[in-house]
Amino acid sequence: MKINKIIGIALCLISITQSCQKVDIKFGESVLEADPNITVLDNYKVDIETYKVDSFRTSANQILSAGYHYDSVFGVVKAGAYTQLTLPSTNPVLNETLALTMDSLELIVRPTGSFYGDSSKPVKLNVYRLTQNIVDAAYNADAYYNTNSFAYDPTPIGQQTISLYGKSGTDVHIKLSNALGQELLTKFKDNNDDISTEEKFINYFKGIYITTDSVITNSIAYFSAPSDSVFMRLNFHDNGLYPQQRHIDFYYTKTKQFNNINFRYTNADFASFVNKKAQLIPSASSGNKAYLNTNLGSYIKLSFPTILNLKELHPYIKVVKAELIIKPNPTSYSYPYKLPGILNLYTTDENNYVISPLYYPSSTEAIAQTGNLAIDYLYGQNTNYSYDISTYINALIAEGQFTKSALLLYPTVSAFDTDLQRLVLNDQTSSQSVQLKLYVLGL
Repeated sequence: MKINKIIGIALCLISITQSCQKVDIKFGESVLEADPNITVLDNYKVDIETYKVDSFRTSANQILSAGYHYDSVFGVVKAGAYTQLTLPSTNPVLNETLALTMDSLELIVRPTGSFYGDSSKPVKLNVYRLTQNIVDAAYNADAYYNTNSFAYDPTPIGQQTISLYGKSGTDVHIKLSNALGQELLTKFKDNNDDISTEEKFINYFKGIYITTDSVITNSIAYFSAPSDSVFMRLNFHDNGLYPQQRHIDFYYTKTKQFNNINFRYTNADFASFVNKKAQLIPSASSGNKAYLNTNLGSYIKLSFPTILNLKELHPYIKVVKAELIIKPNPTSYSYPYKLPGILNLYTTDENNYVISPLYYPSSTEAIAQTGNLAIDYLYGQNTNYSYDISTYINALIAEGQFTKSALLLYPTVSAFDTDLQRLVLNDQTSSQSVQLKLYVLGL
């Protein structure tokens, strides 16, 4: 920790600072450093930890996550999407007298353009038919998490290797089993009892599971699939004098769609990490680093254990400015990974619950700080996020020794299974780390 007492300021500025009456003055950094009553602490102590949840909810997000990826930092991640289909509201071939010919059965999804891994490589999608209904037996409520899974027939009803590069927002059609397509068409044509009610249809066709292989695929892909859009389509035509192309569309139940996402740690720095267990892991136990990863359900916690020691400097102190600078590990975001463009900072309690975003202290409106990411394209050494935490630090000092407050670097995605945000942060044993710069007024 470097302490500089900078001397030399005009007499009028000294009198303004000592009187503490001009509370609306916005101090510039050069002015602060020139004030003899200001102590500048360049790199105050900050402890960082990884807070990892035991699981996170992935149901009803209307985003399908599917893939396999090896991340040299985090390990192996595998994702798959479970979905329950709904019975069409009407039977378009009821009482049909013409002969019908099944053409194809297809699954329709739309890539969002987001990936965990290399988007230029092909993805081999595998589609399976569930043998177990999607039912939340534990709580009798439709809440499904990344750790949930249901049984499926190991023989795929569809397989297709596709390139998703450049296909963001474009429908992708995955061909499914002709035999299943014919089976469905026959049941609708015969008005079979399996399609007489929603309940009977679900017991007959319990749903599908979409995942990928681990040979061709090396990325997690995210697909938009709104529950009010066609998810599976049965194409057929009648054999009349003028044959007509027709189809039966299937949708899915929003509350019965979720993603299963699991990690297998391969890096020695993750020896303390345990799947399906909530943990708070200090950086000293994880390779002197802390980790944010939405697919893992982990955040970075920052605390300031020696902040009350500032009171030893002077009888009266006030932190005029506190700047928190986050410098990501420079080796952690090379292609195919990238830094989050926006990174929220929240206050948290002793239970690691998010309380409130950190707002700009000088703003008249409640505007949350998002990190102001600055990228050093030349050398990468000065890439950083920065936050003004002056108000927070002063509140921490005012609360005294019994405070349980800390800060969390928190992702901006609406749900953890809908996109990837990833950040690796060194602790202060490294020069590329987290820096807290304080300007302390002492009288």
